[in-house]
Amino acid sequence: MTASRWNEDAVASLGPDEYDFQEYKGSAWLAAPDGGITADFHLVFSKALSAFANGGGGRIVIGLDDLGRIDGGVPVDLKKGGTRSWLEDVAPGLVDPPLSAFNVHEVTGAGPQSPIRPGHAVYVVEVEPSESAPHQAIDHRYYLRIAGKSRPMGHVHIQDVLRRTHHPQVHLRRVAPYGPEERITTDPRGPKVLISFRAFLENRGHTMAGHVGAEIVLSRPLVNREVRRRTLEAIDVSLTQRPGTVNFFRYHPNPVFPGQDLYFLQFWVAVHAGNLDAVRSGMASIHWRVYADDAPAREGHRALADFAVVRDAVTWLTTQGQDGDAR
Repeated sequence: MTASRWNEDAVASLGPDEYDFQEYKGSAWLAAPDGGITADFHLVFSKALSAFANGGGGRIVIGLDDLGRIDGGVPVDLKKGGTRSWLEDVAPGLVDPPLSAFNVHEVTGAGPQSPIRPGHAVYVVEVEPSESAPHQAIDHRYYLRIAGKSRPMGHVHIQDVLRRTHHPQVHLRRVAPYGPEERITTDPRGPKVLISFRAFLENRGHTMAGHVGAEIVLSRPLVNREVRRRTLEAIDVSLTQRPGTVNFFRYHPNPVFPGQDLYFLQFWVAVHAGNLDAVRSGMASIHWRVYADDAPAREGHRALADFAVVRDAVTWLTTQGQDGDAR
C-alpha cells in the first residue's frame, strides 16, 4: 500500500526558508475573497512552473505564509470537481511545451486543533526537471530559479538548457478502468470485485525509444489468483513477487517513435474485505515504472480511490457487511 508522504506534519516541518527548489505561496495568492481565483494566479503560477521545470525541479507549497506557517489553507472546492483536480488540469497548459512531469498533493487537517481549516487544504505541487525544457511561461518568457526566486532566463541560460542530454521521454500517459466491474458473490470466502484497467504509453520527446518496458506494481492484497491469470494472458507479460508487492512487467516489442501514443497493457485488481480499508482510505494505489533505453525510469502512482468505479465497488462491498478475508 502506497501513501503520499505529504501530510500536515510534513508540511509543518518544512521550516521558514525558501530555496531554489522550494517556494511558498499564501492561500490568498490562489483563492480570492469572492470565492474565485485571483487575477494574477495563472501568470505567477506559470512563471514558477517554468522556473522549476527549466532547472532542477522543486515544489510550490500553497497555503503557507512567508515564514512557512500554515495560514488556514485553500478551499478544497474552488472549482467544480475539486481544487486538486483543477490544479492538475490547469498546470500543464501554463507553459509551452506543456508540462508533463508533476504531482499535486492535497493536505487536509489532522484534527480539530489543526491550523488547516475544515474544508480547506494545503497544496504541494512537485515539479520534476524537464527533458522538454526550456518551457516558456504565458508571458512569453523563460524562467529559472535563481537565489530562491523565479527570474527570467538570459540567452546563455537558455543555451545551457538546450544542450542538456536528451533521452527518450516515454511516459505512462494514462491508466484508467476499462469496462464494468465484476461483482462476485459465489466465492465462499466472501464477495469481491474484479476491476480491469488499461495503461497507455506516450513518447513526448524528440528521440525514438528503441527498447521500452513498463512495470505495474500492486500491493499483494490486490492480486488474487484470478488477477494473476487474466493479467498474464497478455503477450510478453511476466510476474515478479517482492515483499508486499506483485509486479507485472511487459516489454514492448517495437520502437516507440516521437509523438507516438499507444495502448500498452490491460491488468486487473481485486477489491475485497481483506483490502477494503486500504482502498477506501486512499492507501492502496497503482504504482508504475517506465523504462526506455538509457533514460532514468519514470515513476508514478494513482490511488485506487481516485476512480469512480473503485468507489462504487467499495460502497457495494460495504453494504455486504463484510468482515472476513475474501482474497
